Amino acid sequence: MQITLSPLQIKDIDRVMQIERISFTESVVETAGVYEQRFRVFKEGNLGYFYDGTLIGFFCSELWKYEVEYSLSRFSLDHDISEYHDQKGTELYISSFAVDKRYRDRLRGKTAFALGMKHMCESFQIKSAILLVAERWIAARNIYTQWGFKDIRWIEHFFENGAGIIMRTGIPG
Repeated sequence: MQITLSPLQIKDIDRVMQIERISFTESVVETAGVYEQRFRVFKEGNLGYFYDGTLIGFFCSELWKYEVEYSLSRFSLDHDISEYHDQKGTELYISSFAVDKRYRDRLRGKTAFALGMKHMCESFQIKSAILLVAERWIAARNIYTQWGFKDIRWIEHFFENGAGIIMRTGIPG
């Protein structure tokens, strides 16, 4: 079976929330309402990884108008995507990314991230990408570093057990 990438739909919310709870601690889990809003505001930027018809992971994003430094409120969990999303934006904000651990023999995080980034770069005029990651999420940080992301700002005590790191990379044109 092959992995397919497809825009998430409201009917996928329960499974997205399952993956969210499997992948993150309770203090980091976002609400179903936030995901529903993401799907409605930017359908093309919220992608599911499907294996044999089963949703096994997701890549959620927004397009932002590029700024050298953003207000930290943009990075808050459960933020309102409609406040910041700009369909003509050139910076891709990756708001959430996860693969169900039970399917990592079918889809590794590194491959999933590459598929999501490739799709978004081919679909939109992205010049850079930015994200927030927990200091303690070493595997995720390694994936992002391999993609050229660099730390641009540390936010002490952002997460329950440590700092949040804002990372950014340029996208070759």
